[in-house]
Amino acid sequence: MKRDFLRLLKELDEHELRDELQNLYDRFPVLREYYKLELSANTGKVLEKYKKDVRKAFFTGRGRRMARRGRSNSNKIIRAFSEVSIHARDLLELHLYRVEVMTEAIDFFGIDSESFHDSTVKSFAKALGMARKELLLDSFRPRIEQLARTFDEKKRLYYFTFSEVLREHLE
Repeated sequence: MKRDFLRLLKELDEHELRDELQNLYDRFPVLREYYKLELSANTGKVLEKYKKDVRKAFFTGRGRRMARRGRSNSNKIIRAFSEVSIHARDLLELHLYRVEVMTEAIDFFGIDSESFHDSTVKSFAKALGMARKELLLDSFRPRIEQLARTFDEKKRLYYFTFSEVLREHLE
């Protein structure tokens, strides 16, 4: 497949390549998002759009009930963003935001589900693992520590904590 694609690229002249790229840009929204991030000095607008979508995955705006598939839908949103994201910092920002929204949902909706709490802890661990890998722990440390304190205040099941995850990644 890749070999065929490379052969096609070699056969096209500059004008045909531009036309092909324009067709792809017009046809695929994910490509438009990618170039919006690639060509923009500020990725904030696109990141805010995805943050809004993550929030909507949990808080539908319909009263005091949480969306049914909030965790899986928010994971899909993060996966979609990872396909177009250029900077690891933006992807980490979205992961941490998801944990913040999940913590807020625990408090707001009074969630006492073990699976939801466990998923929140695992999401936090995933974000910290990513921060460590991308060497961003120091720049996100205050936010990470605040998030851990907030989770400990809001959680409904006392045996779930971010403390072990913090020790594992920050020490």
